Amino acid sequence: MCSVDERMRVVDANGKLVPHLYCIGDANGKMILAHAASAQGISVVEQVSERDHVLNHLSIPAACFTHPEISMVGLTEPQAREKAEKEGLEISIAKTKALAENKGKDLQRPDNGEILGVHIFGMHAADLIHEASNAIALGTSIQDIKFAVHAHPTLSEVLDELFKSRAYL
Repeated sequence: MCSVDERMRVVDANGKLVPHLYCIGDANGKMILAHAASAQGISVVEQVSERDHVLNHLSIPAACFTHPEISMVGLTEPQAREKAEKEGLEISIAKTKALAENKGKDLQRPDNGEILGVHIFGMHAADLIHEASNAIALGTSIQDIKFAVHAHPTLSEVLDELFKSRAYL
């Protein structure tokens, strides 16, 4: 396992950057997912092309193809609680159901609407998580996304309900 900085540049045992050497994927241990490795590779291409890019690993979704499916992005509830305690923040947790088949949980900061994490359980959870993933990647707050419209009746309403339940915090 090699140590890297936020730009995937290799860091030696003394904490110094190794010039022109990058490490992506399982070898750096940041996130052992094929799509994370691909995103890290794109970030490195941006670096070597002299376009600064730092990948937000908290915006990378993960999915378990079980029955029911489980998908997640961002922090877990214990991680969010730990962050809140360390930084003196409040977190807010919303839970919802869509079409009696899917359940969702959203973790966010009520003071600025930052989405800290989203978890979805149920049919097509792996397909549904991307809206939350993109919101985290783009820094979209609950206040910005609460007016998004989702078709009814659909499974994507699990996210619509989560975001709208926070509309007036």
